[in-house]
Amino acid sequence: MYYQFKLNGYEFKDLLVLCRVTAKRYRRGRTAVHRTIYVLAGLVLLATGALLLLEATLQKGDSLLLGAVLLAAGLLYLGLGIFYHRLTAWRSHQMQLKDVGEVTVTLDDAGVREQGRKGEGFYPYASFIGCFHSRGRYFLFLDKKHAVILPEAAMAVGDPAALGARLAEKFGGPIPEV
Repeated sequence: MYYQFKLNGYEFKDLLVLCRVTAKRYRRGRTAVHRTIYVLAGLVLLATGALLLLEATLQKGDSLLLGAVLLAAGLLYLGLGIFYHRLTAWRSHQMQLKDVGEVTVTLDDAGVREQGRKGEGFYPYASFIGCFHSRGRYFLFLDKKHAVILPEAAMAVGDPAALGARLAEKFGGPIPEV
């Protein structure tokens, strides 16, 4: 039995879920540190900018422009911390190959084969470091930064209910839900 998926490239929502799964499974510490630094820096800049604006209005100081710039920088850093996964997914979306056309991903006994207009790739199951399921998608990780995304909605051949059991058999254990 084999499974086949028909994709027109990865959609933004697929990449967003991928970024969240990667952050939870492979980059937990790094993501937490980055988000914490962005949020703390944003709060400090907002507070400093607000104090400078308050001082400028009360004492007719020259710090009005500096206060406004610090407020803007604080909002930017706060946004980076809050929307971290969305920005990472957007960056991944921008780095994707363009005009790949329809991509066919086939899972058989030997491994995973990707075929599209720009080329073809084959990955034996032993080349994957992990497999996870989240929000109607399976993620087969080649390394800590790259994965094959298999949206259940894009399945053209095979039974979606049996795919989890098949992947669990190939990966030697249950597929974790993230």
